[in-house]
Amino acid sequence: MPTAGPPQSPETIDPVTLAVLVNRLDGVVREMTNTMVRTARSTTMASRDFSCSIISAKHELVAAPEGVPVHVFGSGLLGESMAELHPDLKEGDAFLHNDPYHGNTHAADHTLLVPVFFDGAHVFTTAAKAHQADIGNSIPTTYMPTAKDVYEEGALIFPCVRIQEHYEDVADIIRMCERRIRVPDVWYGDYLASLGACRLAERRLKALCSAYGLETVARVVKRWLDYSEEMAIEAISRLPAGRVTARTTLDPFPPGLPDGLPLKAEIEVDPEEATIAVDLRGNPDCTPTGLNLSRATAMNSAISGVLMVLNSDPKAERATVPNNSGAYRRLHVRLRENCVVGLPVHPASCSMATTTIAERVTGMVAAAFSQLGDGWGLAEPCWGTPPFAAVVSGYDPRRDREYILQLFSGTAGGPATANADGWLSFENNAGAGVSYIDSAEIEEQMYPFVIWANRVRPDSGGPGRYRGAPGNLCVFGPRWDSMMAYYSLDGSVHAPQGVAGGGQAQGPAAALIEPDGTEVPLPAIVGEQRVEPDQRLVSLSAGGGGYGDPLERPPDAVLDDVIRGYVTVAHARDAFGVVLTGDPKQVETVTIDIAATRALRGQSAMVQCGEDE
Repeated sequence: MPTAGPPQSPETIDPVTLAVLVNRLDGVVREMTNTMVRTARSTTMASRDFSCSIISAKHELVAAPEGVPVHVFGSGLLGESMAELHPDLKEGDAFLHNDPYHGNTHAADHTLLVPVFFDGAHVFTTAAKAHQADIGNSIPTTYMPTAKDVYEEGALIFPCVRIQEHYEDVADIIRMCERRIRVPDVWYGDYLASLGACRLAERRLKALCSAYGLETVARVVKRWLDYSEEMAIEAISRLPAGRVTARTTLDPFPPGLPDGLPLKAEIEVDPEEATIAVDLRGNPDCTPTGLNLSRATAMNSAISGVLMVLNSDPKAERATVPNNSGAYRRLHVRLRENCVVGLPVHPASCSMATTTIAERVTGMVAAAFSQLGDGWGLAEPCWGTPPFAAVVSGYDPRRDREYILQLFSGTAGGPATANADGWLSFENNAGAGVSYIDSAEIEEQMYPFVIWANRVRPDSGGPGRYRGAPGNLCVFGPRWDSMMAYYSLDGSVHAPQGVAGGGQAQGPAAALIEPDGTEVPLPAIVGEQRVEPDQRLVSLSAGGGGYGDPLERPPDAVLDDVIRGYVTVAHARDAFGVVLTGDPKQVETVTIDIAATRALRGQSAMVQCGEDE
């Protein structure tokens, strides 16, 4: 057991009160989330590319259930920024923050911050962070991997500016957004949804303090964070001690990174002291691209990779290490100034800071734990944001106006873990399965395009004792006028790898279907594709890597994969050594050929098929 424990609170709080109030705080955040889903105007918000959280007056993340990992783990940085830039905080204030150099993730994530006061004291800060449909970039997309600096990116950046005072909008800020953002009505609707969520939480937290007393609430927050640290200590103490080096390579991103980018992390696990250190300082300097990570996304991504490992116990009914600042006390992320992985120096662009390199950091950190021995860590996850998650724009003749939105019309495969198959709707490391898939019917009513197909991409998950989840096939295109689609295919060159003997997954790809049905591959890593009304854009998303020897996967599980459409009969034989008989078009006829499987796998292989054992 570890020798170093958290400081003990001088005052105790009974477990029942602790449990009740902690769940009340989580409930407040869930109310915020529900408010945003139901009242926001953009489909980006409807697909849950947003996160809500409650931050303490000491700028510690207290509650963020269902928050997107790349958004919320660094919420304390937002509170610090607000207090530093506005020492005159007062009731009725609200702040708009999207500055990646001062605690925010990237310019596309507009964060609303509301300081909550009770009896004249600042007791909490409520936060709602949402990816916008448009932010005024120089081209119609919220992601610009080719931007040489923040000026070429062109986003309208608000370094935690006061957007409400005395509960009234600061009209100057609203007018700035209306002038620079391509869909101002959509932006304003989403702003009101975020503000409404924060103000709702403000009322709920005031009522909580009134009902239980400020002293009791403060003691609950302190004890909850201390208890969360204790949970982190317990989880880390079960890990093997060791130092490992995590490595991955970003695909070429021309212009700026024509040869790609090698990335690494030095990880030290100390179960005696119950700490995990992730050192990202050995990475290259900031690049002349939009791929540089902000401090928030570098820290969030490393913490996310560690928490994926600590919370992957198959016997646990829920996460054993909470997502809050108490648990983070045991996780040390080391960054340096002017590094592509954190602490960027203005004017380095951080346009893509929630994707690409951020996803690589989370994936390589989580996968590195497999070096501690079989039973630890995860495989590499799906890389890239292919066209199913593209930012699309064009003209809608029905409404006689321009439109712009980010699609979430599909998903991508999650990595296999040491104990389970990959999660089918994982989508990416940034969201880790939290985001929703768009409703095709609603999008087709709101925008002038058609989603022609959306289904599983067979054989795209990495084989293993535990299989990586397969990716997705999505096909869509415009109805009447041409459409622009902006996306990136990281992982098509350096595909998601398996660990502990697991196999590689298929990377992402894109293609264009011409009017005569010809399918033309689109090789560009950075996609900027015009799609005409008689064309269709094809999106093939990556699967997750596999964990462990594929020949150790029970044949019954492989048969089930074939029945579900995740694996073809040929892939079952070639990748898993499982021979199936019957007609794949009539899955009820497909069965395991036990003798042929034994012969293919070898007599020493374990064949768990429920028969003839």
